[in-house]
Amino acid sequence: MTKLQINTQALKDFEKRLNKVLNAMPTVMGQAAVNHFQENITKRQGLAMNGSLQRFQNRVFEGRKRGNNILNNAGNMLDSIKIIRRSNNQVEVGIRSTEIPYAEIHQQGGRISVTDKMRKFFWAQYYQHATGSSRNSRGRNKRSSSSLGSEASFWKAMAMKRKNATIDIPKRQFMAVTPDLEKTILRVIQTEMNHII
Repeated sequence: MTKLQINTQALKDFEKRLNKVLNAMPTVMGQAAVNHFQENITKRQGLAMNGSLQRFQNRVFEGRKRGNNILNNAGNMLDSIKIIRRSNNQVEVGIRSTEIPYAEIHQQGGRISVTDKMRKFFWAQYYQHATGSSRNSRGRNKRSSSSLGSEASFWKAMAMKRKNATIDIPKRQFMAVTPDLEKTILRVIQTEMNHII
């Protein structure tokens, strides 16, 4: 007969390490989701779903060519994706509407009213893009509709929208629990568990 002695101290140490990993797991999972959603915007330019990519709809003035960083011109929305709440067994990741009020309309799509503030922005965009148009012999810009680029023409049309006009914002979903995200989280969990075994 052989007697085996259980090393209770080793078991207690293992239990401590396991509890530490389990306590940190919601934060680890949340950060994996944050990174995944940020990559949907910056690298994928769409939502990764079952190995295929549902790309964001182009801007109106882009036509067939792919736009660069449709949802990331200034980086504000990207930087606002974060862990909002966590408990012992779950984590909530998103963007606070008080921080970036337009994030929800991009995520779900919808219709918004044109405001005076928006019109000022549209005019500023128009002048910025129209200055690249051809110059006359005196060095002044010629701003005829024929010489304007498609982007400048787009901003001019937006700026000239009548009062109480609305704009349809296409759905450009970048946050969702997808099989691709679940695989990413499972890989992260496996890596964390490997550290303690």
